[in-house]
Amino acid sequence: MTRPAIMSEQRHLINLAYRLLGSLADAEDVVQEAYARWYAMPAPQRDAIAAPGAWLSTVTSRLCLNQLTSARARRETYVGEWIPEPLPDQSEWPADTADPSDRITRIWAVRNPDKLRLWTS
Repeated sequence: MTRPAIMSEQRHLINLAYRLLGSLADAEDVVQEAYARWYAMPAPQRDAIAAPGAWLSTVTSRLCLNQLTSARARRETYVGEWIPEPLPDQSEWPADTADPSDRITRIWAVRNPDKLRLWTS
């Protein structure tokens, strides 16, 4: 099969990988890996494949399944109950560390915006 004919399968392969993985970036990576494996084969071995599109589809789907069962994919999914992040200590709250004059300026700006412009100029 010629190079343009092989590359015409790309849209089908990306659609297949996207349906399996749910991520376009991961799907494109898997399809690129499938093409890399296709072109890494010696030419006589590639010529012996009767249906290159089917071969690429099979390799793409198996790469997707391998990625879904990989340790990286298992680490990214949390199976337990959702636990909120801990609250910071009260000493870390910004209200305690803020400058009191900033608060007064904000109050003054809300009540008297025209006077604030004259005062800050």
